[in-house]
Amino acid sequence: MATLTPTLTLASTDISASETLNLTLTDALTVDGPVLTKRLVVNSSEAEILTNQTVWAAADYTKSYVLLYNTSSAGSGEIITIGLASDDNTGDSNLDYADMSLSPGEWAFFPWSSLVSLVADASSGAPVLEARIYQSAS
Repeated sequence: MATLTPTLTLASTDISASETLNLTLTDALTVDGPVLTKRLVVNSSEAEILTNQTVWAAADYTKSYVLLYNTSSAGSGEIITIGLASDDNTGDSNLDYADMSLSPGEWAFFPWSSLVSLVADASSGAPVLEARIYQSAS
């Protein structure tokens, strides 16, 4: 077992005329097993996103912590959307449910219950999604 210490700091001196933002949140997460990292090319023209653009398959994990990063440096477009796609034995070129969108350079770190697989789609092009998973020890 290992300890993963995520820290999020939100700071701004000009978020509004009446306040300054300075918020820091930290946690200590107990994680198990190896950290897995992969880089997934997310093609906007993919016809079978469930088969070819699954980031993490629910059946392979228990509760975990996930880091996703859209590595694209495009000025616009190349937005990666994370969501759910069903396997209905037809061309699955769209997500059935969109959970979050990451513009170029954006990232997300979140707890994942692993009840459904995480699947990616792109608005245009073929941006690269960097994904890391840390499996919870509890």
